[in-house]
Amino acid sequence: MKKMWMLFLGMAFLLASSPAYAAGTELMESFSFRLTIIENGIEHQWEYDSPNHYEFESGERVIKGEKAKEEVERVLEKINLDERATIEELVSRIQQSLYPKAESVDIRYMNGEGKLFTWVWHKPE
Repeated sequence: MKKMWMLFLGMAFLLASSPAYAAGTELMESFSFRLTIIENGIEHQWEYDSPNHYEFESGERVIKGEKAKEEVERVLEKINLDERATIEELVSRIQQSLYPKAESVDIRYMNGEGKLFTWVWHKPE
């Protein structure tokens, strides 16, 4: 039992000391996530607010609930959001896997400690 407890504490320490990634179940450790991408003049937006609010908008179409949760998790997996990422890295991932002609990207992420991370990019003219 003591070895199991020590193993648990060791794993907890490792997880707590590693940088935050917002994907899948890690999203549940976050307070908030917003991603807005504009491509061809159409706005696409993914939202998450703790504990269980998900929303996905694409143009005039709005989805909430479980289907929106799937969309939020899918986009997070594609962009591999990391607190240490640069906007150039994130835009590159977005253009490679989601929206190759993205004109604007705005990402707002608040981690479980309440620290806000913001990344903003506009296509150079």
